[in-house]
Amino acid sequence: MPIKERDIVLQGRDGGEDTIDLPITRLGNIESGAEVKEKPAQGDYIPIIDSEDSEQMKKFPAKVLTDAVATADRALKAVQRVAYVIDTLPYPTTALTFTGEEQSPVWGAFDPEKLEIGGDVSAVNAGEYEAVFTPKGDYVWADESVEPRTVTWTIGRASAGAVPSVAGSLTYTGAEQSPAWTGYDPEKIELCGDASAINAGSYTASFTPKANYQWSDGTTGAKTVVWTIGRTVISAVPSQSGNRTYNGAAQSPKWANYDANKLTLGGTTSGTNAGSYTASFTPKANYQWSDGTTTAKTVGWSIGKAAGSLGLNTAALALGLSATIGYIAATKVGDGAISAASSNPAVASVSVSGTTVVVTAKASGNATITVSVGEGSNHSAPANKTCSVSVSLPSTTLNSNSWAMIRAVSDAGQGPNWWKVGDTKSITINGKVGITTFSNLTIDVFILGFNHNSGQEGANKIHFQMGKISGKSVALCDDSYMNGHGGNAEEFKIASPDITWNNSQMRNKILGNSSTPTNPAENSLMAAMPAELRAVMKSCVKYTSTTMSSTDYISLMSEVECYGKVGSGTSNGGGCQLQYDYYKAGNSKVKYKHNSLSETAEHWSRSTTGSYGNWCSFHPTSDSAAWVDSQPLGISPIFFV
Repeated sequence: MPIKERDIVLQGRDGGEDTIDLPITRLGNIESGAEVKEKPAQGDYIPIIDSEDSEQMKKFPAKVLTDAVATADRALKAVQRVAYVIDTLPYPTTALTFTGEEQSPVWGAFDPEKLEIGGDVSAVNAGEYEAVFTPKGDYVWADESVEPRTVTWTIGRASAGAVPSVAGSLTYTGAEQSPAWTGYDPEKIELCGDASAINAGSYTASFTPKANYQWSDGTTGAKTVVWTIGRTVISAVPSQSGNRTYNGAAQSPKWANYDANKLTLGGTTSGTNAGSYTASFTPKANYQWSDGTTTAKTVGWSIGKAAGSLGLNTAALALGLSATIGYIAATKVGDGAISAASSNPAVASVSVSGTTVVVTAKASGNATITVSVGEGSNHSAPANKTCSVSVSLPSTTLNSNSWAMIRAVSDAGQGPNWWKVGDTKSITINGKVGITTFSNLTIDVFILGFNHNSGQEGANKIHFQMGKISGKSVALCDDSYMNGHGGNAEEFKIASPDITWNNSQMRNKILGNSSTPTNPAENSLMAAMPAELRAVMKSCVKYTSTTMSSTDYISLMSEVECYGKVGSGTSNGGGCQLQYDYYKAGNSKVKYKHNSLSETAEHWSRSTTGSYGNWCSFHPTSDSAAWVDSQPLGISPIFFV
C-alpha cells in the first residue's frame, strides 16, 4: 500500500519494539548515497519508496535498493501501526465545582476525529459522572481494542463556609427564642437539633451541608454548635424594708427587691425576740445574681428592741451625820440591768441592789448620781436619770472641817469616828486680851479627848487645848509674863479674891467666862477667838474641889487633868477630875512661849494650893509648882465644842 505524506503522523511510542518516533517533517525520497538505518530514530528521514516507481528504484545500486526496499518495508509497517493507535485515554484537565449551572469538563488527549464521546458529558449537581469514549474508524486503543471506555469526572461540592456561630446573646424572657446565626445560609446548610427554647440553659443545634455543599475543611458531616439562653439578672439582693420592733409576737420582715417568681426565700423568715436573723435568697432556674452566681445569698434582718424606760422615786437626797445612807428606788421595763455611778465618789459612793440604788455619804460636798439601765433582751436602754446628792459630813482631816461641822459631829457623839486625840485645827487670835494685843496670831488647837469625864462634865463634847505653833505646844504669854506681882491690872494672873476659881480674874476677865461666846466680854480671850468658833462653843462643868465647880466655856487644866495626879494642889476635886487622853498617851506636858518658841513657859492651872493667894502652875521641869495668884504666867486654855 502506498504511503502518503498525510499518513505520517507522530503517534508512535519511544523505545518500543518495531516502533518509531518521527518528527513532523516534509517527506522525501532518499537521495543517492543516503544512509538508511535499520531502526530509524527521531530526527531521521524515512525513505518513501514507491516500489512501482521504477525510475526511483533505478537510481540506487542494487545493494542499496535491496537494503532500501527492506528498510522501507519495515518502516512502512511501523508507520502504519503508529498512525492508528490511541494510546492515551482522555482525562479532565480542570476541576469543576458546583455553581448551580450545567457544566462539562475540559478533556485532555481528546480528539473528536478519533474518538466519539458519550455518557455523562455535562451535569449540574455535585457528584461523580462517567463519560464514554469510543474509537472512530480505523483507530484502536493501545491494546488494539476498540471497545468503549469510561472516564469518571466530578463536580465538587461548593463550600458552605465555616460552621455557623451564634451572633449576640439571648437572655431568658419567658417566651420562646432562637439564636441569631452568623454564617448560616439555609440554601446551603440544613439546621437541626435545638433550634429554639424558652428556659435558660445550654442547647445544641446541628448543621449539615446540603447535597451540593461541604464545610471549609472539606467534610460534609453534621457539626454541632452549643448555644445558650442566659439567666435573667436580678439586679439587687433583697434587703429589709422598714423596721420591726419587738412587740411580743412573731414577726416577719418586709423585703425590698424581692420577687417570689424569681427567688426562693429560705433561712429564718420570722422571729419574736429582738435580735438579728438571717434569711437566704436563691435565684430560680432562669435567674442569676448580677455577679453571675446562682447560689444562695444570705441577708440579715432584725427585730429592733422596744424602747426601755426608767423612773426614780426621788430627784434629790440630803445625807449627813444623821443619815449617811440614802436609797433611790428605780422602776424599769425589760430585763436590762440597773447600774449607777457617782460623779464624785469621794463625796457619795453608790451601789445597786436589784432595783434599789444605795448611796453612801463619804465626805461633805455635792455629787450627782446617774442611774442607767442597760439594754435588755428586747428593750433598748432608756435615757439615764439623775439624782442630786448633797452631803454634809466631816473630813477625817480635822483642819479641813468648819467649826459648825465639828459641832455637828460632837452633837452626834461621833467625834472618835472621824478624828483622833491630838488632831489639830488652826485658828487665828486677833484682838486685845487683858493688856496684850494679839494681831492675827495663827495657832493650832488640838483635841485633848472626846466626851472626857462625861459623867461629871457632860456628854457629846470635844475638849480642845490652845495650842501649838509650828508643832510646838505653847502657852500664851502677855507682855508682863513673869514680871512682878503688881496690882490688879488685867495681866495673865489668877487674881482670885477668895481662893475660888469661880471668882478669879483669870476665869472671868482674861478668859471671858463672865459673858457668853455670842456676846463676849471686851478684852477677853473669848472675844479674840474667831466668831465661827465662838458660835459652836459649849459650856462644860469643871470641878476644882469636892464642892466647887464652875460652868466654863474656856478654862484651864487642873493638875489631875494634865498629870493624872495631884501635885502642889490640895485635891483632885473630890474624885471629879480625870486625866485627859492626850496626856495619858504620854505626850509632852512642856509648853513654850508663843512669842519665843525656844523658851519654855510656865503656865497656870485652875488648881489651888489651898493657901490664900497661892495657885498651882505647870512648871517645865518640875511638873507642878505654886505661885502667888498675882504673878503673870502663861496660859494654855481649854475649850469645848
